[in-house]
Amino acid sequence: MQINCSACSKEISIPDDKVPAGQAFNLTCPHCKDKIRVDQHLKKEEPEESDTIDAFNFVTSDDFDEDEVLEVYDEDDKVALVLDQENGDFWVNTLTDMGYKIQTANSEDHAIHKIKFTGFDLVILHENYQSTPFRENAVYKYLLNLPMSQRRWIFFVLVGAAFKSLNNMEAFSLSVNVVINEKDFDKAKVILRKSMTDNDHFYKVFREALAAHGKV
Repeated sequence: MQINCSACSKEISIPDDKVPAGQAFNLTCPHCKDKIRVDQHLKKEEPEESDTIDAFNFVTSDDFDEDEVLEVYDEDDKVALVLDQENGDFWVNTLTDMGYKIQTANSEDHAIHKIKFTGFDLVILHENYQSTPFRENAVYKYLLNLPMSQRRWIFFVLVGAAFKSLNNMEAFSLSVNVVINEKDFDKAKVILRKSMTDNDHFYKVFREALAAHGKV
């Protein structure tokens, strides 16, 4: 769907599969940052075909209030979903310093819906998010069952008091990218940067191997 910002008149491209069905929504214009209301898709006209390449990711959720604004991200933005009620302020400050745009969720279902519609680069999950042990947490189960073609683009971090930071065997056994103990939060940036660098190197080799066999 193509719309024009009512403030700056510039065109915004919204993929049809990112548009909440049957409801109007708000978004922030990526050009002028003004908030605009979108309801064109509620009209009966057939949507026009477009070859425009989508340059943005959109967050949608059945849990959104009517006045909640959908965030629009530039293609090269780094976006993190923080699911840690106990340490939320810490992660907002830490990840903002690392250049991330931050999202949170109101519930496990809300988080899953956001993951479905947003290309998150990073997901941080506390071991007791929403007072649910992580092995029983719907978000944890959902991420573990994602196809590898989607899962490999999400850097998945599990945090809590039960883990040994940077323990690769523990992270591997839990199917996450890295585990961080809360006692090591003072080293969180170093831990994240090191583990992300290692992960990027692994998938670079992985993609090169697939390319060599004609699978990418």
